[in-house]
Amino acid sequence: MAPPTPSRPKAMAPSTPSRPSPSSSGGSAIQVVVRLRPMNESEKKHGTLPVVTAKTQEKSVTVIKGKGPRQIKSSFTFDNVFTAFSTQEEVFEATVKPMISDVMRGFESTVFAYGQTGTGKTHTMEGSLSSPELYGVIPRSAQAIFEHLKQPQYKDQVVTCSYLEIYNEELRDLLDDGTAKMNDKQGKLEIMEGKNGTFCRNLTEREVKSAEDVLNLMQKAQQQRIVGETKMNKSSSRSHCLFTIQVHGKITLLNGDGDME
Repeated sequence: MAPPTPSRPKAMAPSTPSRPSPSSSGGSAIQVVVRLRPMNESEKKHGTLPVVTAKTQEKSVTVIKGKGPRQIKSSFTFDNVFTAFSTQEEVFEATVKPMISDVMRGFESTVFAYGQTGTGKTHTMEGSLSSPELYGVIPRSAQAIFEHLKQPQYKDQVVTCSYLEIYNEELRDLLDDGTAKMNDKQGKLEIMEGKNGTFCRNLTEREVKSAEDVLNLMQKAQQQRIVGETKMNKSSSRSHCLFTIQVHGKITLLNGDGDME
């Protein structure tokens, strides 16, 4: 989230929907994290005063409403809180990195960003793909996954990615290179209920061999995303997107007695 609105913090919720993961605090499968963005240039120019403050150590956010004697301050606590000065690395290390170990042990994990236009959701999830320091959650997760796969206990692994865009209730495959016959009834994207849960039928899955492959796919997908200018952002993402990384393979059991899918 790089820039969330001073008046509205952005929430990021890592979760394990299928079952509580070993890294979940207090046994909960869902954690809610808030990150505030810095003031943008327009707000600085007009002397806008921040109405939201955050305290990382206390994991609290305070919202100020009204002025003078009618001013009201409300404080809220979350599983984690990041200020406008928090880095991309700090956000990833504290919230998402612990989940990668769970994924590599067979747990399903989800991270989603929620907030109004201009709060920095895309910045937090993707970041700048041309600057490693500004990598967001997705590229950093890809790097962590492939670092894990270098360990000797992992073998026969296959990693795939998919990227779905939802705009005006229409589905778009951001990794489709044009070979799919979208006019064919079998080629159309459809949200379905399967034996393993909800999925998108006919969505392209690309096999990737490295974190660099994931970055290349994301860069190509960014060119297809629907963006538009808003009062908060000159190039705002105008759609919802779901980026999925699937890891298939075997892991040697700790006691050396066979393998686990």
